[in-house]
Amino acid sequence: MRQRIQQVKAAMAAHGIHTLLTFDPKNVNYLTGFHTTARPIWQIGRTACLLSADGTWRLFLPAPWDREYAPPPGCETVSYTGGDEGLSRALCGHLPTDSRKRTAADLDAVPAPLYRALNRCGRGDQLTDARLLLARCRMIKSPAEIELLKQAVGLIDLGLKTAGKAVAEGAAEQEVQARVDAAMTLAGSQGCGFTTKVISGPNGSYPHHVAGPRELAAGSAVIVDLSASVSGYESDSARTFLLPPGGGGGGERGDEIRATYGGRREMNGEARAAYAGRQEINGEARAAYAERQEINGEARAAYAGRQEVNGGAWAAYAGRQEINGGARAAYHELLEMHHGITELLLSAGKRMKPGTPIRELHDFLRAELTRLNPAAVQAGTIGHGVGLRAHEYPDLTGDCPELLAENMVLAVEPALYVPGRYGIRIENMFHIGPEGATAMNRYPLNRYDRKGDDDGNL
Repeated sequence: MRQRIQQVKAAMAAHGIHTLLTFDPKNVNYLTGFHTTARPIWQIGRTACLLSADGTWRLFLPAPWDREYAPPPGCETVSYTGGDEGLSRALCGHLPTDSRKRTAADLDAVPAPLYRALNRCGRGDQLTDARLLLARCRMIKSPAEIELLKQAVGLIDLGLKTAGKAVAEGAAEQEVQARVDAAMTLAGSQGCGFTTKVISGPNGSYPHHVAGPRELAAGSAVIVDLSASVSGYESDSARTFLLPPGGGGGGERGDEIRATYGGRREMNGEARAAYAGRQEINGEARAAYAERQEINGEARAAYAGRQEVNGGAWAAYAGRQEINGGARAAYHELLEMHHGITELLLSAGKRMKPGTPIRELHDFLRAELTRLNPAAVQAGTIGHGVGLRAHEYPDLTGDCPELLAENMVLAVEPALYVPGRYGIRIENMFHIGPEGATAMNRYPLNRYDRKGDDDGNL
């Protein structure tokens, strides 16, 4: 924590800032270690941190939280009552009186009531925006932060393994979501950065759809996008599972289906053998049948009528074959898109080296996605930083000014969406080391071979 405080103070000095105020709970956590998921802000009251060049380091907590938290050595706890007005009075009593000493704050986290209260103290209009300063400090992770993120990624991998077992034809999106969330919670996840997404078929063509009662169908893509949290640090990853046409699925259900199918094959083999035996024995019956055919013209006419009916049935069967052929073609399209995005993510990992402009990585990903399917829709986000939030600075955009740097942690998520049909999103977290990027996830990107065969989702 001391090293982190010194890093922030150095950034303050570089920007000519004397006093820094933080109100965003994640920034307060970053500067003091305080965080809680027990109650929302509106229920427990607002927290704040004040850090100044003269050595002041204070954490402001609503009573009685000050009695339940021990700050790090050197950080003073200030208790207040009276809501935003009380917090404003407590803060103004510790702000510099010299107007030449600039005060900055994370202005996006200052609500209107608190801002008005600070104005009444004569300080609100003097606040400089410190959001970028704090975001750039949080962008580079310490070894302790990286270790917490590794633990959070491990929980995601467990969630994805659980999803691989639960994704099967007929399972509801919400059922898979519940199984994934339960597995991660039982393993130690302390919440998540966003609601777990399990979205299939047409639902998957909307990047921010949430799980619902829709049942997973054969021949469809199922996006599972999830986050886990360890000591306030949140991970973010996604996989897309493919259900082959004609039924089947992943995990135990798929094994049961395959076993049942194998049993039916054995029974059908016995039935065919018995049928062949009956054919040999029943030669006399066939001869008698031939005689009756000659005699029974009316029966033959009726039989011909039945043939016409059966011809209609054959035509319907041929129609079903055409439909099944279309399903196989659609599934082949899913496989090709899945393979293409998998290979793109692997290529992106090799390009992520310290000193690489983030905009170059963005442009590469966009161009390759366009080449893969020019008609598909690309998501607004193609990657971002990960840390105290599952989605934080920097965003992978074409105008991002940042260079990749050692000890950044990024989530890269190339995705394509075909409106009304499907979406495919595959997302990995990467730690930027001195020589390049290391994938933090251990769950496979792609469980399908290049021939287009499904070898299972486990």
